[in-house]
Amino acid sequence: MTKTFWIGLAIIFGIALGGVFYQKFIKSPRCAYDGSAIPLIYEVDIVLKDHATMKFCSIYCAAQWFKNNAQRIDHVIVTDEIRGNKIDSYIAYFVESELITNETNDNRIHVFQQRQDALTHAEKFHGTMTDDPFTTDE
Repeated sequence: MTKTFWIGLAIIFGIALGGVFYQKFIKSPRCAYDGSAIPLIYEVDIVLKDHATMKFCSIYCAAQWFKNNAQRIDHVIVTDEIRGNKIDSYIAYFVESELITNETNDNRIHVFQQRQDALTHAEKFHGTMTDDPFTTDE
């Protein structure tokens, strides 16, 4: 084996490792609805019946996608804005307020794990408690 072969092999290996590093640690996830970067504190994960996961940047984007795909969905996981905990949407508290989380789509729906946090946010930002946008009428 020649020196050129080993140098070429090292370059290919380095490029492959660089690609994996970029995908895992640098590239931020993108919203499945509008392609925006996903701020972790507002992330919504929709788990499909085939166990695939769709990620969204806001309640607005997830709810828009949900409307046309409800039959494919197993459950929805939302992120508590106070603690960053991932919780099922059916146990979360939702508040629609004047505070905008995403300027692109004007999302004003906020998620909380604890009722008191939701009430405090509603009072502070002139909001009201709202129903889970990810429920279906079955």
